[in-house]
Parts: sequence; structure tokens; C-alpha cells
Amino acid sequence: METKPVDDGWTIPDVLWERIEPYLPKRHQSRKGGRPPLPWRQVCNGIFYVLRTGCQWKAAPKAFGSGSSLHRYFQRFVKRHLFEDL
Repeated sequence: METKPVDDGWTIPDVLWERIEPYLPKRHQSRKGGRPPLPWRQVCNGIFYVLRTGCQWKAAPKAFGSGSSLHRYFQRFVKRHLFEDL
């Protein structure tokens, strides 16, 4: 199944991304294996898409990843107070 690209109007501009990226947690390779994590920029674009449009997590375009993954990352960000730090 092919995912449709998302209009650039819904992506985080490079200037803003440069300010956000240092606040994101560092990632380490899991010893258990499994799927690699989604890229941070893709995750953030997906989270901000849902927050700006008000759509349900599962209705987010697949180009951002699955809605359940986006919601899980969002919950981690809230728990770490990432949005307040930003």
C-alpha cells in the first residue's frame, strides 16, 4: 500500500525544526531488536498535524506513521514536559 505525500503546508519549517530538535530525547538501539523508531521529524510533523487539524489520531495521514504510534509518542512528550520546554 502506497502512502500519499502530505502537502508541505503541514510540515514543520526547517527554521523551527532546528529549534525543536535539541529538546528531543536521544535514541539508543534496542537490544531486543524490533522495528526501528520513526524519525523524530516525521513524528513531530504528525503530532502537530493532529493538533492543528483536530482530527483523530487514527485519521492522520499514513505518511506520518500510524495514528497509534503518533499518539504513543505524543503521550511520551507530554510525560516529559517537552511541550512546556518548547
